Amino acid sequence: MSTISIITSVHDGGHHYIDEAYQSLREQKLPGDWEWHWYVQEDGRTGITDGILPRDSRISIESGLPARAAVGRTHALARATGELVRTLDADDVLLPGALERDIETLERVPWCVSACLDLHPDGSTSPGPYDPEGGPVAPGRFLDEVVEQRLSVQAATFAARRPLVLALGGWHALTGAEGVALLLAAEAVAPGEFIAEPSILYRKHPDQTTAADHYWKPAETATRREAGIQRARAMREVGWTWP
Repeated sequence: MSTISIITSVHDGGHHYIDEAYQSLREQKLPGDWEWHWYVQEDGRTGITDGILPRDSRISIESGLPARAAVGRTHALARATGELVRTLDADDVLLPGALERDIETLERVPWCVSACLDLHPDGSTSPGPYDPEGGPVAPGRFLDEVVEQRLSVQAATFAARRPLVLALGGWHALTGAEGVALLLAAEAVAPGEFIAEPSILYRKHPDQTTAADHYWKPAETATRREAGIQRARAMREVGWTWP
């Protein structure tokens, strides 16, 4: 069997929709002999998933010291064994065909991201306003967009070959935007593609990390953005590329 490892970090307060994430994962149809395994890492040791997620041999749940999503995802990555990895936030919902499209795309390129639909509290959805066209991503496109503060994709849709993510050190040790930093690092060393068909419902709700005012303090926001930019530029300058 071939495996795609789903990587999720969950914190106390951000776990209320994780059952919907699981149900959307169960409904995924995968090609051929592919299967999924879900690696859930609690950011803390409160046991928040107890009684929510069922006993399923495809789910691996661990916990650790609270250190935010980047650390949680990287700990989950260390346990993952699949050829491919895919990010799934604990409050998002996979749309039909999402993993199948990732698997097919990653046969051609080492990483990909996809469109998503915002899911609003009233149940309505809306598309991303700046989605690029589907197909190969022009080298440096997303780096330029981050520099100009107009990133056109959600890094929460990132999928890649696991050895590439390991070689990049997993998710950048930041208090946020760790997915953007990983996306920029992958773009710096390897070709990728954008999948125009939406892969997730990106849930908007008051308890999400990015809804808190303190998350957007200007100095810290700028530092997070600059950290990802500097790493991507350094990789380009040293000339390292994914074989």
